Amino acid sequence: MLIAGFPGPGLVGSISTSFIIETLGMRQIACVESEFIVPGVIYVGGKLRHPFRLYSNNEGTICVLVCETPILVQGIHRVLDAVMKWALDSNVTKVLVLEGLPMQGIPDSKRHPFILSNSEEDHTLINNLDDIDINAKQSRKKSQGDDVNENNSEHNDSSDILGPTYIGGVSGGLLSSCISNNVPCIAVLVPSLSGIPDPEGAAIILETLAKVTSYEELKIDVNKLRMQGNRVKKNLEKIARSIRTQQKSVDGNEAGQNEENLMYG
Repeated sequence: MLIAGFPGPGLVGSISTSFIIETLGMRQIACVESEFIVPGVIYVGGKLRHPFRLYSNNEGTICVLVCETPILVQGIHRVLDAVMKWALDSNVTKVLVLEGLPMQGIPDSKRHPFILSNSEEDHTLINNLDDIDINAKQSRKKSQGDDVNENNSEHNDSSDILGPTYIGGVSGGLLSSCISNNVPCIAVLVPSLSGIPDPEGAAIILETLAKVTSYEELKIDVNKLRMQGNRVKKNLEKIARSIRTQQKSVDGNEAGQNEENLMYG
C-alpha cells in the first residue's frame, strides 16, 4: 500500500505522513528526481534530504510518499507517471491520498472526514464504517437519555453530502493516474484552515486511515497531535478575540465620529 501526503490546506497531508514515518520508524528507500521539481533540499532527521522521497516499513508492506517542494504545473504529469510506474513495478495494490479541504473559520474538533474511492469494494467498506459511527453515536445519546431520531441529520452528514468535488494539484494528479492505471485509490479528506498548520486535522485523518485499512501498524496513537492541535486552536481563538475587540473599538470610534458630524457638520 502506498500512502501519499502533500502540502495543502492545514498541511494535514504532510503532517500525517511525517507522523506515520516517525511512529513506524520508516526508512527512506528512494527519491524522485526531475527537472520539473523546484531545486532544493530539506534538513530533516539530522540529515539533508531530497524534498521528494519514498519511505517503507521494514516489511515492505507500507510505503509513504512525501513531497515538500513545488512541482511545475507543466511537469506534474511526467513526475507522477514516474511515480506510478514505480508503484506498478513494486506491486502496489492500493493508493491512499491524505489531503485537506479549504474551509473558513476555526476548525471544529468534531469535523467529519470524507472518504472518496474509485473502488466498489471500498464504497461498501466506507458505508459500513458510516453505519458503525452512526450506531455508536446513537448508543451514546440513548445512554445519556437524549431522543434519537432514525432520520437525524447526523446520518445525513455521515453518508455523503460532499457532492461533486474537484481535487487538483499533485494529490488530484496522483488519484487521476491511479484511475488511468486501474489501481484502487482512496482520498481521505478533512476540512482545514488554509495557511495554518492543523495537527488536529491530521489526527482526524490518521484515525480515519486506521479504519479504512487492515494494517494494525496504522492504528497509531494520535494524542500528541491532538494536544498540538488544541494549542494551535487556543492561539487562533486568542487572535480572533483580539481582532473582534479591535473591530468593535474601530466601529465605536466611527460611530462617534458620525454622530459628531451630524451634530456639527
